[in-house]
Amino acid sequence: MLTLFLIEKLPDSALIEIDGDEAHHAIKVLRLNVGEEILISDGAGTWARVKVENIEKKSFTSTVLERGYQAERIPKLVVVQALPKSDRVKEAIEILVESGVDSIIPWEAERSISKWQKDSLSKWQNAAFAATKQSRRFRTPNINELSSLSKLIEVKDSSRVILVMHESATSRLSEIATKKFAELSEILIVIGPEGGLSENELALLEGAGAHIVGLGPEVFRSAHAGGAALSAVSALIGRW
Repeated sequence: MLTLFLIEKLPDSALIEIDGDEAHHAIKVLRLNVGEEILISDGAGTWARVKVENIEKKSFTSTVLERGYQAERIPKLVVVQALPKSDRVKEAIEILVESGVDSIIPWEAERSISKWQKDSLSKWQNAAFAATKQSRRFRTPNINELSSLSKLIEVKDSSRVILVMHESATSRLSEIATKKFAELSEILIVIGPEGGLSENELALLEGAGAHIVGLGPEVFRSAHAGGAALSAVSALIGRW
């Protein structure tokens, strides 16, 4: 599979010059060669398959061979991720991006150990950017600012469903998520912290009409549960 590079804007010209961090990574780290084919995308769906024509010290130029556009997928898959332990944030985001998440909303649960810092948003965005390239995606998932459960559930939308992953659930995910969910506009998947959701949080979510579902008898780490849920939902609604 061709290596993907992300740039801010993909020009309409037949020749595309890439500089900055992406060029440095391509030239110094990946040892890009003239004649090699690669993929370039703006991270918003527009992409091009190109052939490298010339390499300078800090930039390289390529010829466009093919262009395309990847539209946004419906329903939108959104993971509401409780703040993982600091050493697992990158891992959690990588798994979510590789599993097809469209948007990630961080939230500070009652039992979250980690706290949201001033530079947390940029760190999450950087991790999502790197994971987008690694997984060859043409759309970089959106990373929202820190939110609260009350703010998330105050939006009333009949075309949206909320699925809460919880080990004590009496309903299985496969019993709730069906191909009918493919007709929705948005599926929110709520992932709790390592210590689990509190009774107050569960009551708040159930009161908002959320489905409390299980992912099997095993208990996932908070950093891994979102990826497993996304994979299962994608298969159940027919996306995979």
